[in-house]
Amino acid sequence: MSSRSALRRSLVALTFAAAVVPVAGSPATAAAAAVTPPIHLYDLSRHDSVKPRTFAVTQHDGLSALYWAHWGAKTQTGTGTMRINDCTPSCAEGHIRVLSGAHLQVRGTRVDQGRRYYRQYRITHPAFTPQERRMYSQWTNAYVPSDFG
Repeated sequence: MSSRSALRRSLVALTFAAAVVPVAGSPATAAAAAVTPPIHLYDLSRHDSVKPRTFAVTQHDGLSALYWAHWGAKTQTGTGTMRINDCTPSCAEGHIRVLSGAHLQVRGTRVDQGRRYYRQYRITHPAFTPQERRMYSQWTNAYVPSDFG
């Protein structure tokens, strides 16, 4: 076989391979993306969302204005504002501490009622007190709809 014939075959193979590779934004790429179901996050207020803007941690504490640069990987981090009620003397009369730049990290997945959910979460912020760090910065099991019956 001549080198010219081998070169021609290589060019034909390369042209064919390029023709079957999906291009970003093409129907083939959209179909591939549609195959992977989204990962949801469920919080204490029973809010089911993909890339949530809010996340209730307790009845009185939570995050708002969450921004997610990406979504769907094994571990994700969103940044938002954490509001913590010290519940002193009671939760109705407590002081609200506002911490902007808090990070909500989620990881792992599990399936519940046919949907994928992030399995664990934790919240970090450099201004957390030692008690807040123990309360929020440990990996905690995230909720799924079945947790509420």
